[in-house]
Amino acid sequence: MLQWCNFPRGLIMRLVFIFMLFCSYLSGMDIKDMLQREVVIKDNKKIVAIGPGALRLLTYMNLQDRVVGVENIELSFDSKSTYRVALNKNTIEKLPIIGEGGAGKIPNLEALIETNADIIFASFVSPEQIEMIQSKTKIPVVALSYGAGYGSVTNQDKLNDVKKSLLLIGEIMGNTQRAKELVEYMDGLENEIKTLIKSDKKVYIGGIGYKGARGITSTESDYPSFELLGLKNSVASKVSGHLDISLEELISINPDFIFLDMLGKKIIDEEVVSKKTLINLLDAYKNSKILWLYPYNFYNTNIENIYINSYIIASTFGADINIEAKQQEIFTKFFGESAEKLKGLKTAKFDK
Repeated sequence: MLQWCNFPRGLIMRLVFIFMLFCSYLSGMDIKDMLQREVVIKDNKKIVAIGPGALRLLTYMNLQDRVVGVENIELSFDSKSTYRVALNKNTIEKLPIIGEGGAGKIPNLEALIETNADIIFASFVSPEQIEMIQSKTKIPVVALSYGAGYGSVTNQDKLNDVKKSLLLIGEIMGNTQRAKELVEYMDGLENEIKTLIKSDKKVYIGGIGYKGARGITSTESDYPSFELLGLKNSVASKVSGHLDISLEELISINPDFIFLDMLGKKIIDEEVVSKKTLINLLDAYKNSKILWLYPYNFYNTNIENIYINSYIIASTFGADINIEAKQQEIFTKFFGESAEKLKGLKTAKFDK
């Protein structure tokens, strides 16, 4: 019989530690997701993303090659959603479709089961839906977050929750180094952007997408790029998040600078023609102080564009920035080698 008392204490402790690790491996990894749900993860080789923004965060983490199913909505490879351009289109198009996709839409549960995924990452999916999907598919569902609501949270809440989600993905998928690197880069950008300008000029952002493209009077009270620069949207009120105002209200405020989201370009171009008499009353229009920015929302928030738009706005106020170089640096940090597909991407020039 083995006499444990004859073994050195240090060796016994090491054997106990190895045994505990082995037991932990058998039982899986126990984590808390962004909804503070306890989820047990037993493997992480095959993953699926559901809901607005989930695949974006996995792409930031260079995990697209582990994706084994995709929402149909993700197959629109549009430059308004830069992560989709960065994806390997040939690979993504061959993946099984696990649902139509879209806010509040339930994926096809049978299709999810057939993927044999180890983990489902979900964004902007209700707690009730998450529990139902996990219960029916027997696949662990991990909730990610872009903040407390869809387009209705402050800049810092949004960015902080995205950072926490990236770190959570890193912990689960075994690439914590990538998560830390990306979060530190985001922190560095924010610290730099805050020092770029000081201005008391009145500014406005229009054309903000909210569950689809919108016109010039669609705005964001807590527009992140403004907040990082210390600017305040002229129509900001006690209401956080998305706002729809009237053109008359915009004229009465008469901002010095108007920035427009490229997602709404088609609608805004039509408005400039159909409402020419009213738009002519805006000083920003008369003084050519209207500029296009990259889309803020497109199936949730394009995080990289928050930073790129901040630099574009700062350059408009006189900051000395090589926008093309900074833009490519940011794309490269978020998308790695795939950023080459985004080279030369530019905003439009506002056409009177």
